Amino acid sequence: PSHPCVSPTQHRNKTLIIDRQNLPVHPSGTNVLTKDTIKTSRVPDFGNIRGIFYSNVIAIIMGLAFGLNSKFISPTVLEVFSDLAMLPVTLIKGFAGPLLFLAICLGFMSDQPVLPGVRKLIIICLRNAFFAVLIALLLVNFLKPGLHLTDLAASLSGTSSAASGFLTKSVSWRDAIRSIAPESILSPFLSNNIPAILTLAILFGVGARLQGHSENGWQPWFLNLREGIEVALGIVSKVLVIILKLMPLAIFAAVAKAVSTHGVGVFKGLTWYVAVTVSGMLLQVVLVYHSLIWRRAERSITDFWKYAKVPVLYAFGVNSSLSALPATLSALDQLGCSKASARLGACVGTNFNNDGILLYEVAAVLMLAQGFGLDWSLVDQAGIAFLCVVATLGVSGFPEAGVVALSLVLPMAGLPVELIPLLLPVDWFVARCRSATNVVSDMTVSLAIDGPKMDSVR
Repeated sequence: PSHPCVSPTQHRNKTLIIDRQNLPVHPSGTNVLTKDTIKTSRVPDFGNIRGIFYSNVIAIIMGLAFGLNSKFISPTVLEVFSDLAMLPVTLIKGFAGPLLFLAICLGFMSDQPVLPGVRKLIIICLRNAFFAVLIALLLVNFLKPGLHLTDLAASLSGTSSAASGFLTKSVSWRDAIRSIAPESILSPFLSNNIPAILTLAILFGVGARLQGHSENGWQPWFLNLREGIEVALGIVSKVLVIILKLMPLAIFAAVAKAVSTHGVGVFKGLTWYVAVTVSGMLLQVVLVYHSLIWRRAERSITDFWKYAKVPVLYAFGVNSSLSALPATLSALDQLGCSKASARLGACVGTNFNNDGILLYEVAAVLMLAQGFGLDWSLVDQAGIAFLCVVATLGVSGFPEAGVVALSLVLPMAGLPVELIPLLLPVDWFVARCRSATNVVSDMTVSLAIDGPKMDSVR
């Protein structure tokens, strides 16, 4: 369903997924529709949401119970909890760099022609990203929510050598510029250097595309190389899904350790963290997306949510905007959006249009910096925002994409990745809000590209 050539056709309560690229060719030169090239799947079923929800809730409750009774637990066991909380984060950090590289390479190596409306897509995505960053900066700088995270930062500073020296560290634009050019091919992956990984991915993808195209079309080695990268990306994605199965264990360990150190008052700071990030996403939807839907696409907001609620709720449940793509395309069709605009905005644009993750990344990094007492200037904050934009390019659609991107951004910002487990008790909810926001963003961009078509709305 993530392929731009896939088109869903709604029939009663089933979605018919037709992969046009893999249809067999009749001797006459036309594609043949056979039972082997048709996949049917039910419209998103919300039955699996309960399992995802309850696993995280149970982990939080058990963590609270262990934390409140920490006086009966050996300190050694509590230290083991810290290691367990870091286990999935460390694994994710190791695979995040290759994931970013493969995803960006594959984007530049696509054999699809440049579609009409790409310029409009880029302009709209940049506009949305600008407002997402602006909302995050305004909320964090005016409300100062990071000041409520000082207890979490203090607990880390006192127990982890990784946090030493951060109170005097600031963002250096000179270092950021120098990091764009990698010293070697492997060094960016060893240090998770985002700008250098981006540089390598773009150069490799563009170079392979230029070398692989000839007057007779795409050369066989290029198609085989691209297929190999697709397989590698699929493997890395599956590995990340397996790692993410450990998240309830990490949530349990993080809650137990935090409550044992600071008591239940630790959730006060995390409440501010949730309130600011979720409020920012709501402002992005209400102020930015609604204005595009109403003024540029000239659609009714009521009609939009009548059809958008299904993919939005599904993305919230499974924590993946990519998994909700068939429902997203079906909702756009019901809103009268042309198939070309829907594919461009929801299939192609989803790689760049990650406002939910972007807003979260900027707000989270700045709040954590405030918790450590770092006083970054607006120029420094703009540099952090740029790193967040780069980190979100290759992780859209994956469950817990925010954690993956955050594991890349924090070291570049001079903050320890040990902070991530401290956010896990509430991040599972924020992550679902990010995925839902990304679905609304994909639909909004598609409608904005399509333009006003009030007569075609059914």
